Amino acid sequence: MYVEPPISFLSPFKDPDVGFKKDMAKEGVRQLSSNIWLLSPPVTLPFGSRFPGFNSINQNKIAKSIRGAMNELGFNKPVLWTYLHTSADLLGKLDESFVVYDCVDEHSAYDGFNAKLVKAMEKRLLKESDMVFCTARGLYEDKKPYCREIYLSPNAADIRHFNKAFSADTPVGKEVLDLPNPVLGFVGAIKEWIDLELIKEVAFRFPNASVVMIGPVGANVDISDFDDINNVYFLGHRNREVLPQYIKGFDVCLNPFKENELTATVSPLKFYEYLASGKPIASVPMPEIMEFEGLVEFGRGKEGFVDAIRRALEDSEEKREARLKKAEENSWESRAEFMISRIEARYRERVE
Repeated sequence: MYVEPPISFLSPFKDPDVGFKKDMAKEGVRQLSSNIWLLSPPVTLPFGSRFPGFNSINQNKIAKSIRGAMNELGFNKPVLWTYLHTSADLLGKLDESFVVYDCVDEHSAYDGFNAKLVKAMEKRLLKESDMVFCTARGLYEDKKPYCREIYLSPNAADIRHFNKAFSADTPVGKEVLDLPNPVLGFVGAIKEWIDLELIKEVAFRFPNASVVMIGPVGANVDISDFDDINNVYFLGHRNREVLPQYIKGFDVCLNPFKENELTATVSPLKFYEYLASGKPIASVPMPEIMEFEGLVEFGRGKEGFVDAIRRALEDSEEKREARLKKAEENSWESRAEFMISRIEARYRERVE
């Protein structure tokens, strides 16, 4: 059973795309396939990562919802696998037999969070988890002292899905099809960690190019500066199923993260999806992907990033094939096999 990330009653005001989930929470647990169920938890209080009392109330509410679904499905003593630091206050409420914490971000670096509180929550979760996975080396080294057992497991991609970007049978996304070339594109959430100043510079330095930004814009992100920049296109959210169509229309895929505490420990999901598309990639230097140097063009600062794009535009068939080959080593199937094998081995020891 997968439990969706909870939303607060303020979430729809911050992000209209999540508003519909309020109604979904009333539907209870829903079966998606023979052995997969989906639960939308009840709407919670905001500021759970600011005030400890709020998170405690929220987790009690979520635990009640999960227990109800477990009773309905006949589940007992589940393996609790969480990505959320807030789950520190959920521990022990589900009669769980095993706890896995999959740490995918430095949550304490998020804007609007109480960093001291988040670190304290996460430390409790790390200490009480039976196993911890981290998507980035920086996260791994930081969390390791508090863990019983910890592994590095970077992000990956749905290789077959994003391979469609170089298939002759895949149409180019209609909004991209007729744009002036080259098309320099980004896919992902446009949040505070994306360097929009860098995007402005790219638009200025490549005036004949089209800069395409695909993804929801965060509520605290101001894109009004782009109103007068006529070669930057914010297309908004697009369904995952059609993303290969848009990436197929890109001449270069962009990875324009800001360089800060948060991004220093990020394993960017979009990077692996770009890699699986075979498209050339221009990226800022990030510790977690520097091993791909030679397959990706890296550049620091405005001038460096612009130069990286220029190099990426001079791509070759040989480089494309090398990217596709490397992508095969970074599939979700291989990551899942690694993680499940570790969990099963330790779980067997527990029950035997």
